[in-house]
Amino acid sequence: MSGRHIAFFNYAAHGHVNPTLPVVAELVRRGNRVTYVVADQFADVVAATGAEVIPYESVVPKSWNTVAIPAKITGNDMAEAAEKHLTEAFAPLAEAEKRLGDDRPDVMVYDGFGYATGRLLARKWQLPTVMTATTFVVSETCNPYAELAATMSAPDPGHPALARTQELLRGTLDAHGLGDLSNEEFTGAAEERTVVFVAPEFQPGTETFDERHVFVGPCIGDRALQGTWQRPGDGRPVVLVALGSFGYENQAAFYRDALAALADLPWHVVMSLGGLVTPDDLGPLPPNVEAAPWVPQLSVLKHASAFVSHAGMGSTMEALSFGVPPVVVPRTGEQDLVAARVAELGLGRSIAPDALDAQVLRGAVLDLSENQEVRGRVRELSASIAARRGPELAADTIESRAAAS
Repeated sequence: MSGRHIAFFNYAAHGHVNPTLPVVAELVRRGNRVTYVVADQFADVVAATGAEVIPYESVVPKSWNTVAIPAKITGNDMAEAAEKHLTEAFAPLAEAEKRLGDDRPDVMVYDGFGYATGRLLARKWQLPTVMTATTFVVSETCNPYAELAATMSAPDPGHPALARTQELLRGTLDAHGLGDLSNEEFTGAAEERTVVFVAPEFQPGTETFDERHVFVGPCIGDRALQGTWQRPGDGRPVVLVALGSFGYENQAAFYRDALAALADLPWHVVMSLGGLVTPDDLGPLPPNVEAAPWVPQLSVLKHASAFVSHAGMGSTMEALSFGVPPVVVPRTGEQDLVAARVAELGLGRSIAPDALDAQVLRGAVLDLSENQEVRGRVRELSASIAARRGPELAADTIESRAAAS
């Protein structure tokens, strides 16, 4: 089957856009026409897949790594974030409707975080849909987030962001002829298909999901457009230290601990610092340590023997895809869940932020470099991920839904 028109909608963050890129490239390779609605800072990488881009100006930060996520997130923080996320998700609505109104797609594919415009237009135009999920998903009997939710404080019932979020959603639905649809029906709609960019071995309770969830696993692809990294010729093993595309509180202290732990080892250390820390914050660096605001993560992981990370799902899946055992230091509640799963499955080491110091980190990296049981499990998972052929499986799923139009 070929020649379908497929529309993608996504949230303006690397961890959400990156997994879709090889899927879009595969769909285009098969002869489909893909239109991708995305924040303008991602227009070039999306266009490189062969998709037609409908760019929009994002209302969230263009560079998340300059924003420090607090160590403790409250219910009121979540209420304010929900308003910002919905505002962002509806930001492309007018332009998307204008561009696609007379060129209706056969299927709408939208991210589970940035779903609002895609889901609204699909409802309005009565089109089949596919949702994409970049982290753990929930079934009727398995909710990985249940304990995390129980530990969070509820937002103030009178918090103005709660009312503004409901008003924004209600007004937008009404303006588009969906007045009979309640806010709860719109936000809680069950999806016919969800493509999950998490390896099924890593998702808790996989057996509780039916055919509506397709676990394609991490989709890596070729991100040469984002740069390449050349390994030094000294033969030293490589360790990558990175906290992903977001910023966090006390980030400089984390990198100082990593420097103290790793700099005097016979390793080559690559540090991706983000936007809140500079090399000058770390002081003089020895010759075997390189530090930069950003490094091409996939290119480094191809050569790495260990990866010190924040337990972001995207980074964790990338490391496991390349057979690299991670040392994870989670910074948020969701990352705590990922870190716990890494430890539970024996795929790496997890260190709580308040337990982190140079000695603990050094010991974890050295242990993983020599632990053949862990490395064997990681190799097995890496092979399983490769055999799943995620981009092709995702493309198959999307094409099958397009055929239902």
